[in-house]
Order: sequence, then C-alpha cells, then structure tokens
Amino acid sequence: MSNFQACHQFADTGACTYGGKCKFQHIRESATPSSPASSPPRKKAKKQRTITSSQFTTFFDDYPEFDYDPGNSSIREFYRLCDSKGWERKDPERTKAFQIFKDALVKEFNGIYGTDENDIDSWHKICTVLDIHPLPDTLKEARDGVLSKHINIVDLVDNPSGHVASFASLEALREYTVDEGKYFPAENAYAGGLLKYLLREIHGTYKGRRRPSGFRGRRRRQQQ
Repeated sequence: MSNFQACHQFADTGACTYGGKCKFQHIRESATPSSPASSPPRKKAKKQRTITSSQFTTFFDDYPEFDYDPGNSSIREFYRLCDSKGWERKDPERTKAFQIFKDALVKEFNGIYGTDENDIDSWHKICTVLDIHPLPDTLKEARDGVLSKHINIVDLVDNPSGHVASFASLEALREYTVDEGKYFPAENAYAGGLLKYLLREIHGTYKGRRRPSGFRGRRRRQQQ
C-alpha cells in the first residue's frame, strides 16, 4: 500500500531526487485542501468591513429575502432595501423601518465610540479614524481636533477601523452628505452624551431633504 502514499519531498519542493523511480505518488501540497496556497481567504476578507456591525445585522435580519452586504455603507444598504421593497418616501412601512434603522445607527455609534463626552478615550477613537496624530494629550485638545474637521457622522459608524474623509469646507461636506444621502438622525432616544455633543456642534452642516436621485445606478465613490 506504500505506493499510494504521497512523496513528502515532492510535495514540499516540487521535485524529487528519485524521479520516476520514486515509490511514492508525486502530489503537490497545493492541490490538497489543507494547503495554504489553495485557500485564498484574503479576497473575501477584503470585501468586508473591519467590524461586523451587530446592530445593522440585527436590523437586516428582519428582511431575510434581502441580501445584506456588510461591506457596503449602512445607509446605502437601507436605500437598497427600500428599492427592493418598492417603498416610496411616504410609505408607512418605509417610515417604520427607517425609524428602527436610525435607532440601530445610533446604537452602533454608541457601541463603537462610547457615550461619555468627557471620556478622552472616546475622543481618541475618533481622532484615530480621522488620522489625527499624535493623539492629543488633553480632553479639550482632542475635542478641538475632532471638531476642526468637516466630517460625516455616518462615515464614522461605517469606518470605525479605517479612514474617514475630512472635507475642505462645510459646502463640500454638505454636497457630499446630500449626494450620498448620509444624514444622521438629529434627535434619538438612544443618543449618548458624546453623540449629542457632536450633533450639537456639527449637525447644522448636514442639511438637505432628498435622498440621492437614481441612487441604484450611481457609481460615485466615497472620497477617502
């Protein structure tokens, strides 16, 4: 039965000193399921966001017929759900779903960044995704550093371990927010102190009433 065993020398190096006289089978390790070369998990991991959004997963689980993509922006996925359901803006089902989604958005922010506006670690988390380095030493410096940036809060939730765009002007931020439909709820029962502080300071820059027109067919990339 030995001639049915694999030649370890050939499997490891792709060659065998015995050549055709070897009594073992010449099978490359790359052909076996256990080979590192045969399992390319990197491509799959690249598509997904760095954090699994449990609040969003819970929300979209209520719509099992919808193929939720955690690698996409949460708000884009909600708009995609509306399209798949055929919900118009004033549809009662859409209104109810949107309220639940906004709760999930706020809870997700709280889970990532915390709720205490006086906790410097929470501000440091935001500084990190905004590429503010070195991290400020004091709470005031951390706050001022964050509030000096023109940022979209939905992006903070969508990219907790990545990079969040900071826009050159308020007008550029307004245009981006309206174009992408990335509005953060101004008031929510689940909002903690940190979120309320941010909203109080910068929510006035997120004005606009329309969702992006023709969103389903748009391919505009998020600025990074």
